[in-house]
Amino acid sequence: MQESKERIKSAIKNTGLKLESRRIVVNLSPADTKKEGSMYDLPMAIGILIANGDLKNKNLDKTVIIGELSLDGKVNKINGVFPIALEAKSLGMDKIILPKENAKEASIVQDIEVIGVESLKDVIEYLNGEKEIIKENINLTDIFSLNTKYQVDFSDVKGQENVKRALEVAAAGGHNILLIRKSTALGKTMMAKCLPSILPDLSLEEALEITKIHSIAGLLEKDMPLITKRPFRAPHHTISGASLVRRWKSTKATEK
Repeated sequence: MQESKERIKSAIKNTGLKLESRRIVVNLSPADTKKEGSMYDLPMAIGILIANGDLKNKNLDKTVIIGELSLDGKVNKINGVFPIALEAKSLGMDKIILPKENAKEASIVQDIEVIGVESLKDVIEYLNGEKEIIKENINLTDIFSLNTKYQVDFSDVKGQENVKRALEVAAAGGHNILLIRKSTALGKTMMAKCLPSILPDLSLEEALEITKIHSIAGLLEKDMPLITKRPFRAPHHTISGASLVRRWKSTKATEK
């Protein structure tokens, strides 16, 4: 956050407003809560402009403002917007002003007005009543029903009947499964990728929980703000495979 002061100062100047050369102290309360990241740029800039008398609308008690500022005043995308919007709603907030690129993601949360902005100038003109910005609105039911087709499907696997049977049992019973074979290119990864296609469809509650994680990690697609398919992760075997094999071998040895 040490860099925020330079971004904020430059962004305000590039918006056309004058910022006197004086020391400005911004109090981020509560002080004992750890704060990190660039999402505080925009709210700090708005706080400074209110104190400077450049904003007419000072009634922002029910409004959440988040966003990273570029030196030229552009409001950049940030991570973790979906859980922030959920928390804002739970705290009784009515509105959230945030980067335009995050607007669809935040609008998954119902009953909170989402205003997407592209620049600091947009925010200033909106709060001063000089510009109208239409709130972001999406149909959660329609999005949840879209894009449920997997890139690879279990029906595409030919042969490998024993492995397929093991995967089916694991899917039906919610078991873990470990595929081991010394040779490469036998289809282990491909069959593992196919496993989500025979799992039950995500419930809306599950989809929202997975979306939270993807939002924080910055993995959400721009035009698909809700995760509607069961995710598949494929860490390299050098990360997890060796330890799993060793554990499996030690278990077999103990059984003998």
